Amino acid sequence: MLLRESSAQTRNRPVTAQVVATAILLFPLTLPGPANAASSLYLQYRHYQPYSWPVNEPAAKDVSRSQRGLGWQHKGTTSTLGLDYDYQPLRIRTGTPAHNGHLHRLTFGGEWQRNLYHLETQVGVAGTSNMFKHQDFHRQVLNGRLAVFRAWHEGSDLSVGVGGDHRFGSFRWLPRLRWAQSTDNGHWLMDLPVLLQWQNADHRWTIRMERAGDRWATLDKSREVESALYLREWRAELSYRLDFGHDSWPAVVLGFGASVDTRVRYQDLDAGTRDIRLGDSVFGRVMLSW
Repeated sequence: MLLRESSAQTRNRPVTAQVVATAILLFPLTLPGPANAASSLYLQYRHYQPYSWPVNEPAAKDVSRSQRGLGWQHKGTTSTLGLDYDYQPLRIRTGTPAHNGHLHRLTFGGEWQRNLYHLETQVGVAGTSNMFKHQDFHRQVLNGRLAVFRAWHEGSDLSVGVGGDHRFGSFRWLPRLRWAQSTDNGHWLMDLPVLLQWQNADHRWTIRMERAGDRWATLDKSREVESALYLREWRAELSYRLDFGHDSWPAVVLGFGASVDTRVRYQDLDAGTRDIRLGDSVFGRVMLSW
């Protein structure tokens, strides 16, 4: 648990967070548009089957979870840029959580390929709704990911590298092995230990297994206790893309999958730090893409 800092430092936090968020929003507008580039927008909704509370507490209710998201992507020949926002209610109805369960996240990032090197980076803000409503931020609201790969040799599909993020809980650096290949049987992408994906040749069917996880800065109801919530899971999904052949109609992606070994770590005002395995859950997803 973090102690509250001086009032002067607290007053300065909203200004700092606003400057960072504004920079994230404006940065893509300063970049030149690459040749043969294409932009797209998406809206997305994912709904999970409720998680059963894992311990024997008579007053405990199932944990409900859903996710709403929207974003923009700009794709060129050697780079991809994206701006994404998602809102995720995670309702834990037992104990005295030091958060309100309404998780907001805004990120900007992309991928770049240059010669033998492949770079993936993401930066943003993530926190509970009361932080943004009252403009009362602490340092854990800032978040990021970074991964750097080098191809084994020129023309190789195999790359080795290192990546750092919150996908396994607290921020950590892990070695990464990346392999990407397109054949008549489809498009393969392997990024161990966080991702395995296959798409058929026309990009309609996708099978994806990934490690998902992040950190959200939190405040309790009185906005006196500063802490963080960590949510991580293994997520497997089969999805199908419907194209209607008309520019004014969005493509529709329908997905069905499972959240496996889902864990949440957060601060409880009475019990202290709780690290709970919520278990496994199925989910459905629908996405509209223009």
